[in-house]
Amino acid sequence: MNDTLNCKQNILHRIAIFLFSAWCFFLAWRNMLRLFVAPPLWYISVAAGAAALLSIAVSFLAAKPLSKLKGWQIAALLFAISLALKLLVVFSFAPAEYSDFQTFRAGAALTAKRDMFFITSLPYYSIWAYQFGFEWLISLIFRLFGRWDPVFGLVVNSFFAAGCTPALYAVVKEVRDKKAGICAALLFTLLPITINLSAVFTNQHVSLFFILLGLWLLLKRPDWLGGLLSGFCLAVAKVARADVIVYIAAIAVAIVLLKRSKRAFIALACCVIAYFGFFKAAEIIVSPLQPFGLGNNFPLYKFAVGLDEASSGRYSVRMQNEIFNNETYLADHALRDAETMKLIKEELSIGPARLAKLFLAKIDIQWTNLYHSYEMLHDIVQQETVRTPIGSVTSKVIARTVMQWDDFSRMLLFAAAGLAGFVLGTKKRMHLGASVLILAFMAFSAIAFAIEVQYRYSYFVFPAVCMVAAMLPAILFEEEPAGE
Repeated sequence: MNDTLNCKQNILHRIAIFLFSAWCFFLAWRNMLRLFVAPPLWYISVAAGAAALLSIAVSFLAAKPLSKLKGWQIAALLFAISLALKLLVVFSFAPAEYSDFQTFRAGAALTAKRDMFFITSLPYYSIWAYQFGFEWLISLIFRLFGRWDPVFGLVVNSFFAAGCTPALYAVVKEVRDKKAGICAALLFTLLPITINLSAVFTNQHVSLFFILLGLWLLLKRPDWLGGLLSGFCLAVAKVARADVIVYIAAIAVAIVLLKRSKRAFIALACCVIAYFGFFKAAEIIVSPLQPFGLGNNFPLYKFAVGLDEASSGRYSVRMQNEIFNNETYLADHALRDAETMKLIKEELSIGPARLAKLFLAKIDIQWTNLYHSYEMLHDIVQQETVRTPIGSVTSKVIARTVMQWDDFSRMLLFAAAGLAGFVLGTKKRMHLGASVLILAFMAFSAIAFAIEVQYRYSYFVFPAVCMVAAMLPAILFEEEPAGE
């Protein structure tokens, strides 16, 4: 642990931590309620509950013996475990390509071959220009190996996803110690949402890997060099996916609230300068391939969808056809933006009661599990029965078991994080790294009320929940670390 980043908490910071604790308890309750929606057969609940308890128990119990290894050995072992699990999912459950996952892989393959007709022929890439960043990054690997088929794409993605495990270990090790780092990494690796997203070609793994790497560099070297290196990593994360801005804001707020030294502010300044500088450089590099930049050229769409009462803030074909694919709007962006803003104002005018009902529905979509949104079950749920090593099983039984496993896991993890968060709020000190992850989690939670929600969008802030839950034994039974 870097004790120099263990800082005294002020009242504002304590309030933020207590809000995190309350929010985690609330989410644990919402996931508990999911256990009683369409109750499954008793043996499904037993199997799912046992799987959740086993994965959490393994994460906590394995931490102490593994902590006796050297740091690089721990990182290598965690990476190997995570990669093996992800490749198992890829070769056992990966569905046929569909939706954005198919678009991403096809775009990366065409970019690798420098066949760029799709950029100007599809409105998708002029409006969601930022989506090309991930495709461009992966196309560099595709070109290097001369392969871009769906399976190879998932294998490449699996390496980045597996890299998140040792990266999270490194971050939490700086925040607390080896044991907490190992536990957090295993909790995250064995989370159903993490396992689920291993089966699809998504931009979330690359982005999260570089976010965690950037945060670790900043915590390891809270000076100008660490700031520059961190800014570079966060810029790469931004190229892959726009979520990183939440972490940039969290770093800044944490440093301000915890009243860090001049050295920390210099590190923050260098990080921000490097972040914007390297991202701008990336835009210049890809400009011959992507003339529309790497930004979101229609940000209001996400708000219009997120506040749509009929779809509970989720993606809907209706909204896409009315706004996104509207020929008039495609020809006149000023008119499109004006009409979309008018729609958003109408959506906000439905009254407090209906807005509260909408927000509660969005919470359940974003933070609890609806089995039909499980990407790795996309093909399975469309079958009547599935042949398994123990015989034929109906797809509904498989889906309900996975759903219950997710419900149990989230309920227990959120409850542990809520309790640990409450205790952390009573402590005199808080490590800067812990503060960043917690504040990023809270910032995303707040933003999710206004924008489009999907179950998988929460993936990139779950490291915060795993970190705080993993610290529970230490903060309950060990002496509070020293600091400045």
